[in-house]
Amino acid sequence: MNQLLKNKRALSPVIAAVVMILVTTIGMSILFAFFVNYTRDYQLGSGSSVLESFVIEDVWIKDSYTVEIWVYNVGEVDFTITNVYVNDFAVTENFQVTVAIGSHENFTVTPSLGLTLGNNYLFKIVTARGSAVEGRYS
Repeated sequence: MNQLLKNKRALSPVIAAVVMILVTTIGMSILFAFFVNYTRDYQLGSGSSVLESFVIEDVWIKDSYTVEIWVYNVGEVDFTITNVYVNDFAVTENFQVTVAIGSHENFTVTPSLGLTLGNNYLFKIVTARGSAVEGRYS
């Protein structure tokens, strides 16, 4: 046993092999954890929300209780608008408007709070996957 400890050429390859096994095991564990998390996000539908991208092209307040909104899908997936908020108050119920990739879509909402022409309002549009876009319009 004394000779094995004194012989440095015999100990070096053993330590190198153990270190390489540890590095490989830790690397594969990190990769596996990332893959499991990535897969779970896509199964829940939240993974594709990063592919959603849309802009509010125009908000036209026709009268106190009628607002026409135009949106454009610049993202890589179709999305469905489920909620519209004006000044953080929900103005839609059971609302679904699907917007295809690269297309414009307009829809009308009727806020119950009554809008005054010329005032500044915060409009927020939320999709089924949770993406949101907001802007101020008057």
